[in-house]
Amino acid sequence: MSKKSKITVLSCAIGLALATSFTAHAGSFLEVESVPTILGLGIGSGPDYRGSDETTTAAAPFGRYTFSGQQRYIQLQANEVTLNLLDNAKYRLGPILNYNFGRDSSEIDDVIVKQMKTIDGKLEAGIFGDVVWAEQGNPRNRFILGATVLKGEEGYQSKISARWWHQVSPAVDLHVGGGLIYANDKYNNHYFGVNAANVGTSALPFYTAGSGVNETYLTLGGLLYLSKEWALGAGVRLSTISGDAGDSPIVKTRGDSGQVIGGVAVGYMWK
Repeated sequence: MSKKSKITVLSCAIGLALATSFTAHAGSFLEVESVPTILGLGIGSGPDYRGSDETTTAAAPFGRYTFSGQQRYIQLQANEVTLNLLDNAKYRLGPILNYNFGRDSSEIDDVIVKQMKTIDGKLEAGIFGDVVWAEQGNPRNRFILGATVLKGEEGYQSKISARWWHQVSPAVDLHVGGGLIYANDKYNNHYFGVNAANVGTSALPFYTAGSGVNETYLTLGGLLYLSKEWALGAGVRLSTISGDAGDSPIVKTRGDSGQVIGGVAVGYMWK
């Protein structure tokens, strides 16, 4: 199969993936940090809403294109797009767009939460920044500290993260990461609160969620280079819904604060 045909096949698969429903953070096990230019598709399993103890399976596209001879890149991670504007090996800064899928009651398994009104998906926009410490001569070995702020109609959230990549053999890179997510009271209450506007017929007790850290997480993964063009990845994201978000009835009573997202992905690399 020619290079053009391979890219066309992946593009078609990604188009199909975008047509499926996808919950927030379902693409978080995908990490393409160590590959400058890649396009691929991942299949994963995770909670059917943030805080749920029921799981769903979905597909997600991912990719990164690094501009020739530069450090600038554009990256897609499932429902999130980032654009690095800095041509600098150590520092990254740029805009970020995220689609928050909300909570679709028609796709929830829990019989009580299912009776709540649907929270529509919303577009969030913001800024991200990274500081990268890469090994001279082998950028596959690197450590990254990052921060993101996203603002939407329903408040804002911010994330602080740390990611470590290390080459353990000519064909294998391993990844360990972690971070936390903070949101203001408007955001937390919109997604974790229970009130007259969203309770529906669920009969859940009313609950108001305040601002604070709503999630902490750990990511583990690896990347296997099958050839110069193809790579296979796998990863898992372990997280805890915390603070007022974790005390919400949709999490504490009807769901679970412990969340697991995991999956596998295949990607095509080119220069």
